[in-house]
Amino acid sequence: MTPFAEKFRSLAASSDKSYRDIAGEMGQSPALIARVLNGSRPPSEAFVSRTIKVFGLRGGEIENLRHLAEISQEKIVVVPKDWKEAERIVAFVRELRSEKEKDEVIEGDLK
Repeated sequence: MTPFAEKFRSLAASSDKSYRDIAGEMGQSPALIARVLNGSRPPSEAFVSRTIKVFGLRGGEIENLRHLAEISQEKIVVVPKDWKEAERIVAFVRELRSEKEKDEVIEGDLK
């Protein structure tokens, strides 16, 4: 999940609005919101602006959301030279995901 998607989900949860309601307020389809949240489409400037308006963000919150949208646009493309390198890359990514899941469990326990 992208940093922008994580923030959007957090804002939505805090608002107690459904994604369908949010989509309606944004003038966007629920399908577009789903694509942005699952990372298959980066958030456009218009999408970010509508998000700011719908959630009533101010000051530093706006700059933070714009920054998260910017870094969520970054994609890394890896082209392994052979299947062994591909296996090492997959193992590394799995380890990163495992570490992130451990961090999320610890953060959840601290709340």
